[in-house]
Parts: sequence; C-alpha cells; structure tokens
Amino acid sequence: MNLKTLGNALKITSGFITALWVVGLIVGNIYLVLLAIIMLIIIIPVVYLKRDKIDEMFKGKDDHIVEDERTHLINEKASNMAFGISLAIIIYVAVVIVALRNSYPQLTLAGYTLFAVTALFLVIYFLSRVYYGRKY
Repeated sequence: MNLKTLGNALKITSGFITALWVVGLIVGNIYLVLLAIIMLIIIIPVVYLKRDKIDEMFKGKDDHIVEDERTHLINEKASNMAFGISLAIIIYVAVVIVALRNSYPQLTLAGYTLFAVTALFLVIYFLSRVYYGRKY
C-alpha cells in the first residue's frame, strides 16, 4: 500500500473513530466508546511503524508539506496557553472545593484529587521540557 493511500485510510479511520467517541458519549453507550478505543489500539502499531514517513503521507498535491514553521509556532503558543489556563482553572476549582469542605465534606476528596492531578501535570510538563531541551 503506498503512502498516500495509507494516509487517506488513516484520515478516514480517524474521522470514524472520532464519530464513535462523540456518538458514544452523547448517547451514553460505553460499547461505542470501547469500540473506538479498540480501533485506536489497532491503528497505533501501523502509525508507529510508518512514523518516519508521516510527512510524506500527508503532503499536499504539489508535494509540499502542509505544515510549516509558522504552524508549529502557532500550535506551540496555543498549546502553552491552553495548558496554563487549564491548570489555573483546575487549581481554582480545587481551592473552592477545599474551601467549602465544612459545607460539603463529601467533595473534599475531589478537591485534593484535583490538586494531585495538577501536580502530576506540572511534573510531566517540566520533565518533558527538560527532555526536549536536551534533545534539541
């Protein structure tokens, strides 16, 4: 199978898996979500084996790669902004939940869990920054 055909098959399969996720979540059917997860697990080895040729799979008609440095910069800035805002919201919600522990004691564990998740996100972020800082 040539790379263009594989790229198109991956795009179609990805769209189908996304549709399964969305329909499964809207309808509340866990079997659709599990089917999407199983399909994703099946696709991962194919993508991993062709990881060095992914750029060739998704080239445009005139053999130019669709992404450029500007796209990478925009994605980097957007992901950093989304990450920071998400962490701030999670911390804010955790503080509010823990502050209301006298009124709603059943939610205290959820607040502490949000603090732990935030700490885990920060550890993963800083470890990946160190790793990629050394790699590049």
